[in-house]
Amino acid sequence: MTPARSYLTAPAFAAGLALLTIGVAQPSYAATERYLPEGSVNATELIPPPPEMNSAAFDTQMAIVEWAQVTRTPEQVEFVETPLTVERFWPILGSDMFTVDAAGLKTVIDQSINEVRSDYDALKSVYDLPRPFVVNEAVNPIGDVRPVASYPSGHSIRAVVYARLLSEAFPEHEVALIDLAEQVGHGRVTGGVHYPMDIIAGQTLGHAYADAIIANPAFQDAIAQVRLSS
Repeated sequence: MTPARSYLTAPAFAAGLALLTIGVAQPSYAATERYLPEGSVNATELIPPPPEMNSAAFDTQMAIVEWAQVTRTPEQVEFVETPLTVERFWPILGSDMFTVDAAGLKTVIDQSINEVRSDYDALKSVYDLPRPFVVNEAVNPIGDVRPVASYPSGHSIRAVVYARLLSEAFPEHEVALIDLAEQVGHGRVTGGVHYPMDIIAGQTLGHAYADAIIANPAFQDAIAQVRLSS
């Protein structure tokens, strides 16, 4: 797994930017309609079903998880254990965060993420694939560990959506934002809580959800308001 970049370990800077979202009167960014249009992503048409457990393809997935267990470094453990929120991406943006209404931006993106999460939570039950640490007691999970269905990876979905939506406000940082999102997904394999196929499927869906949100005029209006209110 790729070690965390230097911009990923800047909690003091992120905390300082977070102060921008506290105690300041802000305009309302509540969407009159959903940012993620209802039924805009047909997930089962975009990702294949996972392989059957005990198949050769499944065994290959588990072997990769086991390899990631024995090769992970302390730096990777620290990276994996960092919670996934919009603030995790703040350090990449640097002083550019001061050019927008940070509180308003957080509100818009958090609402979008909540809508995405409600959509994919139902999808997990369709496949109902157990997590690696549930199937294999040799796997020692770290990070956000939940014994719910594994496929697709919700962290991978949300990380891509965070990166893509932030890129609409800060297009000059798109490459770094997407890079972090991909690292977050890969880190879930390092953490022993997902198979590689979960990450690939999650990233595919993350881009599909982001495309649907970005194409929605309600989201574009909200981003324009975030810029004007800074």
